[in-house]
Amino acid sequence: MVGITIISFSDRFIRNTLSVVGFPLSLFQMISTTYQRNQYNPSGRMIEINQHNMHVNVSGEGSLTIILESGMGGCSLDWCHVQPELSELATVISYDRAGFGWSNPSPSVPTCQQYLDDLRSLLATLDRKPPFLLVGHSYGGMIMRLFAATYPDEVMGLVLVDSTHEYRYLSDQIDPVRKNQRKKALQLYRLGYLLAPIAIPRLMRMHIGSKRLSPEILKKAQALGYRTSAYKSAYSELLNIGESSIQLLQAPQLSNNLPVIVLSAGRQPEDWIKEQKYLLHLTPLTTQIIVDDSWHAIQIHRPDVVIDAVKSLLN
Repeated sequence: MVGITIISFSDRFIRNTLSVVGFPLSLFQMISTTYQRNQYNPSGRMIEINQHNMHVNVSGEGSLTIILESGMGGCSLDWCHVQPELSELATVISYDRAGFGWSNPSPSVPTCQQYLDDLRSLLATLDRKPPFLLVGHSYGGMIMRLFAATYPDEVMGLVLVDSTHEYRYLSDQIDPVRKNQRKKALQLYRLGYLLAPIAIPRLMRMHIGSKRLSPEILKKAQALGYRTSAYKSAYSELLNIGESSIQLLQAPQLSNNLPVIVLSAGRQPEDWIKEQKYLLHLTPLTTQIIVDDSWHAIQIHRPDVVIDAVKSLLN
């Protein structure tokens, strides 16, 4: 069992010390965050869930609900090219996980199970009932798979958008090259966590979240991704990816009757493309579509493919 990982005392001490020593920069970070928060108002609603406020976008109408789940560090803005069209077909929900986008940080440790608990509370507050059609990108695909495994009678279909497979983060499945990649990613996220309070990532124009959005949307994503809380949430999310992988590994098998579409980006490293094959055995009704001309965020590079996949399940 991997277990929950909290940010270490030494990391928290270094971060707080840097905030005090670099007070002018800390003040600049706070003023900039406040200014941009007032400049870019939430595009949806703020709802109190499990001791924190969550931002949710609800559009469309109908008894069927399509849920859009972003990848690691992402937010509801990632679905800006997908949600409007899907809203013509059903009720569509995109939202920001705790600490990302416009959502406030949560006192809970971020794992797939905790995120699923938050999402279930959000759906109850919105009074949304089954059936649900789930769409998850990257790490968000893990959350949506856990949803479908835990509540099989409520889910009518699953679209995995270049989704992460749990083997990628399980210690006994990781080769030396992958271990080194993960180590470097953790170092980078840790550095962002330590330096965000003194605005270093902001000054270097390095934000949490998607980088390839259209200019107007990207401005919002950058403003939200420069927040100190965004870096803390992203670091904690990555620290606990091993526990999230265990949760998914130990979850019940998906229903044999569940149709699953695996959308795989063609412009990915060979090891990632290989891991996409693991997803093809989730159910007997699983099919794969390889999007040759897309990078990882297919919903941004080729939103039409994601829309068509959802439509095919609806039909």
